[in-house]
Amino acid sequence: MSFRGSEFLGSEPVGRLLMRLSLPAMVGMFVQATYNMVDALFIGWGVGPLGLAGTAMAFPVQFLAMAFATMGGVGGSSLVSRSIGAGDRETACYAFGNLMWFAWTFGLIMAVGCHLALGQILGLMGASEDVLPHGRAYLEVIIWGFPLIMAGIGMNSTVRAQGRAKLAMATMLVSAGTNVVLDYVFIFPLGMGVRGAALATVISQGVMVVWLMVHFALSGGRMLSIGVRHLVPRWGVLRQILGVGSSEFVRLGASAVVVALVVRSLQRYGSSDAVAAFGVVNRVVALAFMPIIGVGQGLQPILGYNYGAGKMDRAIRAIKLSLLMASGLSTLAFVLMMIFPREIFSLFTPEEALIGVGERTLRTMGLGFPVVGFQVAGTGVFQAMGKGLKSFVLSLSRQVLLFIPLLLVLPPAMGLKGVWLVYPLSDLISAIITGVMLALQLRALGRIEDGKVM
Repeated sequence: MSFRGSEFLGSEPVGRLLMRLSLPAMVGMFVQATYNMVDALFIGWGVGPLGLAGTAMAFPVQFLAMAFATMGGVGGSSLVSRSIGAGDRETACYAFGNLMWFAWTFGLIMAVGCHLALGQILGLMGASEDVLPHGRAYLEVIIWGFPLIMAGIGMNSTVRAQGRAKLAMATMLVSAGTNVVLDYVFIFPLGMGVRGAALATVISQGVMVVWLMVHFALSGGRMLSIGVRHLVPRWGVLRQILGVGSSEFVRLGASAVVVALVVRSLQRYGSSDAVAAFGVVNRVVALAFMPIIGVGQGLQPILGYNYGAGKMDRAIRAIKLSLLMASGLSTLAFVLMMIFPREIFSLFTPEEALIGVGERTLRTMGLGFPVVGFQVAGTGVFQAMGKGLKSFVLSLSRQVLLFIPLLLVLPPAMGLKGVWLVYPLSDLISAIITGVMLALQLRALGRIEDGKVM
């Protein structure tokens, strides 16, 4: 049984289709990054460097919440798109329903757990006495948005898996626009500081969830509709969702560990200005990442559908075009980081000393960015094909097998500069590993297309 409106994924020219789905996804992901970017802009000018450092203390917890959210979103959307390609509507509905169960359940568990362990979390970050109050004020609010962000990402990923990229983009625009307006109101007229920035983010996440629920309710069958039975956990469905999405959980979960270690290293080898600079640069790098991730999201329904339908020639072409597009975007971001680091950082603070630290930080951390697009898109290829183990290994290689050992070795030998150099070195090595695995996978797909492998 086919889904109404999804057949174009297997018939429209691949290049045009990738652009059609990737561009809205790129815009949507770019807009999503403005959550933290806007927070940083308003906090930098309305609170100051200590406020920026305080919000950086929340990064590990936020990355952990995003790890769970993205694991469900990536795994669920992969199963939905592959089921659509195979004409299996019931499995697609169970994938969506179980994804929603997972999002709300684990989102609430995380929020309550973080609330109970807030003191210990801040202690692990090694927050100094001047930064600690800002970190606590931000985290006390932001954690209650975890169920909302997990549900929102899950629903938006499902929308995108059905080829409705424009709706997914509009969702992010509405949510981010709400965040911008509320950030200004809460931080400046109401003087709520970092707490106001966190509250603005939570409310905007709620707006995203309500917006999507309305669209699902009014879709008239054009989007997945689920009954109560689809919300009951089924181990076979959850295993597929979590298995494929596990690579994203590892990537972002490892990011939580990595950021915690980086912040502690900055406290030891740098200063509160170094932590504040990291808080800004991390957001800038995340902004540069988002269009690249958008390419992967545009690829996902195309590759998932055609791989599920056995159209390997289209699958191979989609993979190659997505790698080329993602690499071009990451190279462009690299050029901007190298030429305009001072101008970029000056947007966030008037403090000259902080600008100087940020300029050096951005240039060093961005050295490996030309290969980032290839690595991220390559991981997305295996996710879209439902090859959870391979995507898991690729995510593990950069964030755990490479980054953490380098972080333990370079800073003691090189001080603060060693912290920043870990980023480009791990990017380069992980890109090499990705290249080898992709070459083998493309060769295997080619043999299937030639009829040499059944």
